[in-house]
Amino acid sequence: MKYRSGYKVVKTLRKYVNGKPTNITKANVSGQDDYIEKYLSDECPVNPLPAGISETIVNPAQEASLFTTTNQANTNSYTLSFSQYINGWTSFHSWKPESMISSNGEFYSFKDGHLYKHHANETLRNTFYGQQYNSEIEFVANDSPSDIKMYRTIKTEGNSKNWDITIESETETGFVDKSSFKKKEGMYYGYVRNNNTEVDYKKLSVQGLGLCASSTTTTVTINNLNVGLMSVGDKLYKAVMSAGTGYTSGDTIGTPALLGTITSISGNVITHNGSTAAAAGNFILFAKNQTAESEGIRGYHAKIKLTNNSTSPVELFAVDSEVTKSNL
Repeated sequence: MKYRSGYKVVKTLRKYVNGKPTNITKANVSGQDDYIEKYLSDECPVNPLPAGISETIVNPAQEASLFTTTNQANTNSYTLSFSQYINGWTSFHSWKPESMISSNGEFYSFKDGHLYKHHANETLRNTFYGQQYNSEIEFVANDSPSDIKMYRTIKTEGNSKNWDITIESETETGFVDKSSFKKKEGMYYGYVRNNNTEVDYKKLSVQGLGLCASSTTTTVTINNLNVGLMSVGDKLYKAVMSAGTGYTSGDTIGTPALLGTITSISGNVITHNGSTAAAAGNFILFAKNQTAESEGIRGYHAKIKLTNNSTSPVELFAVDSEVTKSNL
């Protein structure tokens, strides 16, 4: 691309693309690489756009350009918006026209030989060429980048809670389902749930119960069982003591093995849905649902993506996250 002037007194440079003027201008400043000392005519050569990219200049009142490009890495196509108000790229669009044109303040595009008028149906948003698309917003939270943090909640400021959210750090992934958002003081709050189903034995959601007194393929008996936080639906595990069976001072336990999901608790007997018996003297422990009991996701940074499938107008002003420093 090259800047060219549209005036005899060269005070302002206007960007031309393929020999056509755009709405993008800048001051003609002495000492800069594109400084022009005299009038530059339309016959001067212009650098072409990169291969695979075409541009349509939209109504000047909209102060935007639309580009259609192809991702060379995975051949996915996108339509991009460029705003002159902020002098930057503002959006990726999933809809891919064959051609675009602006006429009399309206924006039109062509697809499969048909002409479409945009912004024509205010009651059915996000629908292009008969196909409905989602609205997606993605950003990175990276405050205190040298600290490992816990991303615990997501708060949205807007007029809708109809946002499904995924959140990803360099080590973990999580989500906030739109049905879990609660409205508080005009804002919507949701707890981040961790996708990791692997049991973290360092967490308080995993607790020991004692030594197995006897067992069948579906039951475990522990003398003087203290139920504590254990409940139906928790996972039941067994682990071999380093001294074999029983417990001695300084003894340690081996890697826990899953027995099954707890279906009932009666006295000292725990019933589960598994098919493996524990040996007498094995150490028995339980783990809460790791997703339900999760405290969020842990990492240096978080990539947060919001998805909304509404066809009605939706406003979103801000997104916040409750973040604390990790104690691990």
